[in-house]
Amino acid sequence: MTESPSDARLRAAIDADQRRIATGDRPLYHAVWATTPDGAPIVDVMIRELPIVHLFVPDHAGVSDGARLLIARTLAVDPTSFDVVVEEASIAT
Repeated sequence: MTESPSDARLRAAIDADQRRIATGDRPLYHAVWATTPDGAPIVDVMIRELPIVHLFVPDHAGVSDGARLLIARTLAVDPTSFDVVVEEASIAT
């Protein structure tokens, strides 16, 4: 089975960030959130630096904690080993 370009980019980002954290660097991640298009009371959280990684949280209050745990699990690192900035997605009109 061939790895898709999205999978390859994600694997490369994970490997690079794991190495950075292991050497003491503290990467910054951008958690970008948006409400779902169907108006459901949930929020979709995407991590800009980790393509195709996202999760749904019940509301805006859970974005920061949800993003931090998602990044930590994706990278298999301690949740305090990096920084997270939360941004609302800009919607083009």
